[in-house]
Amino acid sequence: MRVRAIAKSLPYKKFPPRLIAEMVYNVIFWLNGFPPSYWVHSTISPRKFIAGLAIDHNKHCRLKFGAYIQVHEQGDD
Repeated sequence: MRVRAIAKSLPYKKFPPRLIAEMVYNVIFWLNGFPPSYWVHSTISPRKFIAGLAIDHNKHCRLKFGAYIQVHEQGDD
C-alpha cells in the first residue's frame, strides 16, 4: 500500500524496475526506522536493534522520495 502511495505521488505512468526496487527499499527503510507500538523496546527501532544503524536526520531526512534534484557537476575546464 505504501509503495502504491509513493508511485501515485510521482509524475510518471510507467516505472523502470530499478525505480520500483528503490521505492520498496525506501518503504522498508522507513518502516524499520522507528519503533512500532508492539516492538520489544519502546525507544530502539528495529533498524538500530538488528543492524546497529540509527537514522541520522541530517543525512536521511533532507528530501522526500521522488523529489526533483538538479545537480551541476564541474567540468574539466
